[in-house]
Amino acid sequence: MQLEIPDADGEIVNFECEDTFVSSWVSKGILSGSAYPDLGFVGSISTIVDVGANCGAASVYFARRHPHAQIHAIEPGSRQRAILERNVAEHPNVTIHPIGLHSADQTTPLYFGDGDSGMSSVIPGPFTSSEQEVVTLRNAQRWADDTGIGTIDLLKVDVEGCEVDVIESFQSRLADVKVLYVEYDSRAARRRIAELLEPTHELFIGKIFLDQGECTYLRADLADDPGAIDWLRSIFSK
Repeated sequence: MQLEIPDADGEIVNFECEDTFVSSWVSKGILSGSAYPDLGFVGSISTIVDVGANCGAASVYFARRHPHAQIHAIEPGSRQRAILERNVAEHPNVTIHPIGLHSADQTTPLYFGDGDSGMSSVIPGPFTSSEQEVVTLRNAQRWADDTGIGTIDLLKVDVEGCEVDVIESFQSRLADVKVLYVEYDSRAARRRIAELLEPTHELFIGKIFLDQGECTYLRADLADDPGAIDWLRSIFSK
């Protein structure tokens, strides 16, 4: 499905997604800027890691907002990755990695989403089908070391149930992350993520529900920046 999506500045973004309502709805939310708010007050962003890139809406959004940053798009699913490759072809600052990130190096089945590949997961559940493919997962910290990635300025994690594994694996790098966007899929995950980030980050904004939500965490020192309060005031005044 080909979409024409207005971004936050009103410029049209041409984007391909899966031919489903879910894929279209998610892509529009991301590319319009509502899913991952652009926090300009955090300063320069040089390295972005998009864990669970799917068909590439977040990677394209980040590439447009941060054209000088190096963006690493992580996507193990071959169907999603084929669309991702087409969507980021005009963005040379995006590098695609055909793997998933986790707490340990392994090969495992990826169960296709039931009706939309964005719900594919290595954990079978009510939103996955019996159709599957074998994918490679890497320990997130080891992968970053092997890839030569230094400081991660912006980290996005949307991995359908494995968010705690990824964040735990990145724990030694979390203190450097300026902005962390994470989707959680259970209340236990929400509590554990908050525990992992409590020493270094503050919850900035979020759509928080019992067993599903999207949170934006800000590095603690940046939460005290006057720009953070100004940004929130601008939202509340709309």
